[in-house]
Amino acid sequence: MQNSLNPLKSTQVAILLGSVMVAVAVLMHGGIIKLGKPTQPQQAAPTAAQPAAPQQAKTEADIVKGLKSLAGQLKLDQGKFDSCLDSGNKASLVQADLDEGSKAGVNGTPAFFINGRLISGAVPFEQFKSVIEEELSGSAAGSVQRETVGNGDLPSLGKASAKVTLVEFSDYQCPFCARHFTQTEQQLNKEYIDTGKVKFYYRDFPLPQIHPGAQKSAEAARCAGDQNKYWEYHDLVFQNQQNIF
Repeated sequence: MQNSLNPLKSTQVAILLGSVMVAVAVLMHGGIIKLGKPTQPQQAAPTAAQPAAPQQAKTEADIVKGLKSLAGQLKLDQGKFDSCLDSGNKASLVQADLDEGSKAGVNGTPAFFINGRLISGAVPFEQFKSVIEEELSGSAAGSVQRETVGNGDLPSLGKASAKVTLVEFSDYQCPFCARHFTQTEQQLNKEYIDTGKVKFYYRDFPLPQIHPGAQKSAEAARCAGDQNKYWEYHDLVFQNQQNIF
């Protein structure tokens, strides 16, 4: 005797088959399953939400070109400046700063000596203020360690007879040096250097292993100094650090 079909089971099978057919149709239409010859997927166009590709590091030739353009902004004698920078005549002076800084214990930039007292790193203004005020008042402890550091050959800022001497060893391509220039140096100028309490000297400490443009930048600033524009050029390099390097 032949068994009759169960209506309930027949309905369930029909529903299941229908669902499968619908799913296959959706997948085919949506590009997930494709029949026929495979095609290469198209690369999605970049959108605003995607991060920009990192910029390639500039070559030394690119950096030198940027340094020379700053001389134009200051209206220096371009030929004289370019000749000075290309000659490498300032390299020995930069090396002299580097050697003396190393002997004094500098192993990174920026580094500062306030009457021989070492401050390492781009520290907040308040830390400079604390040390400077101790030096002005004569209240520094006798046990404070001091290093003998020369002032170098670059022009100073501030009053020559100021009681406190601040010497900075720095690298023009160093981001922390730029941060000090932007966040702290202006306040030091306003409160201590411009008021005659502190005299300030900048000395070169390029780190070419990680900052390939630092050496030529130091030489360039000295070339600008030959035309009495050292500090103006010094400021421009830090202000345009990202564009140059």
